[in-house]
Amino acid sequence: METSLDPQQCLECVRNETLSAFSYLKKANVCLSSPDLVPVGQEFIIRALEALPLFKKHNELLQNLLRIAGLYPYLKKYFTDLSPEKEFVLDVYKSNFDDSFIFHSMQARVFNLLLSGKNVILSAPTSMGKSAIVDALLAANKFKTIVIVVPTIALIDETRRRIKARFGNKYQIIHHGSQLSRKEKVIYIFTQERVNEREDLRDIDLFIIDEFYKLADIKDIQSRPRAFALNIALSKLLTVSKQFYMIGPYIDAVQGMSSLTREFTFIPSDFKTVALNIHKYNIAPNNIEDKNEHLAKIIETYKGQTIIYCKSSNCISNVVHFLTSQTNLQIERFSCFEDRLLRRYYQWLKKNYGSDWGCTQALKSGIGIHHGALPRAIQQKTVDLFNNKEIKFLICTSTMIEGVNTSAENIIIYDNRNGNPKIDSFTHKNISGRAGRMGQYLVGNVFCLEQLPEPEPQIVGLPLGQQNEDSPINLLAGIQPDHLSEQSNQSLIQFASKSNLPMEIIRKHSTYDVEVLEQAYELFAELSVRDIEQIATITKPKKYQLELLTRFIKTVENRVLARQQLSYEDSDELYNKLREYIYANNHTEYIKAQIDYIYKANESDTARSNATDRELSIVRNIFKHAVVRALSLLQDLLNHQYILFDREPTANLGWLIHIFENSHLPASFSALEEMGIPIETLEKLVTPELSETKIDTLLRYLRMNLKYLRQLNSVDQMFIKQAIY
Repeated sequence: METSLDPQQCLECVRNETLSAFSYLKKANVCLSSPDLVPVGQEFIIRALEALPLFKKHNELLQNLLRIAGLYPYLKKYFTDLSPEKEFVLDVYKSNFDDSFIFHSMQARVFNLLLSGKNVILSAPTSMGKSAIVDALLAANKFKTIVIVVPTIALIDETRRRIKARFGNKYQIIHHGSQLSRKEKVIYIFTQERVNEREDLRDIDLFIIDEFYKLADIKDIQSRPRAFALNIALSKLLTVSKQFYMIGPYIDAVQGMSSLTREFTFIPSDFKTVALNIHKYNIAPNNIEDKNEHLAKIIETYKGQTIIYCKSSNCISNVVHFLTSQTNLQIERFSCFEDRLLRRYYQWLKKNYGSDWGCTQALKSGIGIHHGALPRAIQQKTVDLFNNKEIKFLICTSTMIEGVNTSAENIIIYDNRNGNPKIDSFTHKNISGRAGRMGQYLVGNVFCLEQLPEPEPQIVGLPLGQQNEDSPINLLAGIQPDHLSEQSNQSLIQFASKSNLPMEIIRKHSTYDVEVLEQAYELFAELSVRDIEQIATITKPKKYQLELLTRFIKTVENRVLARQQLSYEDSDELYNKLREYIYANNHTEYIKAQIDYIYKANESDTARSNATDRELSIVRNIFKHAVVRALSLLQDLLNHQYILFDREPTANLGWLIHIFENSHLPASFSALEEMGIPIETLEKLVTPELSETKIDTLLRYLRMNLKYLRQLNSVDQMFIKQAIY
């Protein structure tokens, strides 16, 4: 961009009195008059609002430019002396769900397209306010049955809370697999895996896919199974739905949708509601000393709410250790030492997860951390503390940028990696987009400690709509017949003619590569009827049975287990952990035993913290997902073998699956854990009677009786109130 049209530099010139305020606004007008430069014009106006006193002589002109830019919410927020004409404009753009909420022009455009029955794919910056359009659609009372697909359980809960607050009296909200539809108007909020598991999704009026770019996230072998699951969910929803709305960050193009026989409007918009100051440092990735030196200077200089992005939980621990060791940084002590309830929360963390755990240590210094291994309740509490400005720093991995709403003025990108892989320009831009927030921070600051990734075209190509001879069999088996190309049909026929693996098992377990499924099938082809009978209905397995289960899990989940060094054939660690979890009386008993061992086996606080993170990651990512997935496959393979032996398919591993999937809790209680109530709290509530209740009944019970439940302490009560009210 030429210097004369750089909004940041031009505003500095206004401050230095080398450019008049009028000339600055004239440049804004020039940009707003050129279709290619409208986002630049919007940035001119946003920066002018941040320095409003400099433009007090030109209020009328600035108001007119805001209107031209379509930034109507800022007309209401920053000016009280509006003309009747502008008041009328605000009335026209007033939302249908909240009289105080004003649409900007892009929100209004998308809303009207959807209301007219069009299918829309919206690609726009993080701060554009895409979720407000969803709320407006719900308020329109046009749709009876809606499916919202989000990438994470954290986003399920965040979306549920927002919609429940506004529309809970109009719609039944279903967010867990155990819930059944009982009302005429229903909103399903699911991950793609839960969409694929449901058999009652029919006659859908509208489906919404959030973060739709994940349909094409197949380069990374770790993300590929979930990308295929999302493509399969899209195929399913296209078959049973009348209309769709897909939302994601800014991209250049979508490829593959046109072949799916649905017309749609693609809107790639760089509509700006905030401006960003990008600070570049170009530090080498492994130069930790320089990174930390600049990190300290940034924190000393910029005092607003700050998110620090790191590549991994271990990196987070190192950054926390650095920040807490710098006495000259004067990081504010956590307000829990003044607030009795938050002080008790800090003590609760120490008691349940250890005084040397990184999360406990960070909180003591007014720092929150957020990564994939943390228990869900702690993740949600950390975000709430940050958004309420009770802590000023939030250090996170990629889990924080996947759509969870935060309000940050500053983003520090400490690493240009997500685990081991480098992040591309698209992901980097997505992280940067977390700085600033419409209506809160007009201008955000992004500090890039490493060199920026090279820009590249951002094209989302859907495997579902771009089938070829290399399309994986597990993807093809999962998608609807109407969406299979002729070539894909032939591929499936050829595979079926050569393989003994039943197509129904491939279809049901499509997140597994077909090569893995064949390995699993071969493993069980070797077993005798006696071997199969010994594991077909086990609950608490004996040594031989558990060895067989462990061998099977290592076969099909080798890639996932390898991340935690649990995949080695000559290691008994996975066997021992499975045995200890199965035979524990509850989840908390298991965790306490593991943490006690960690503190005895390790002397340094860093080693204890890293070992605790690893244990929590095993429980959350391996026990609740990988083991459950493997046992479900095992059950179906066992029943297939029974059929081959002309026997009744009676294999049932439901007890084991339940224990791991629900953390030793009844299913409805497990759903409350997803809503942000800790397992430690839920275990205090379990009774034989409540174990059989449905989620909604359990929630009503808690709302009515919470103050009478003497077994709960103040921290338990805090978590429950946060989740259900």
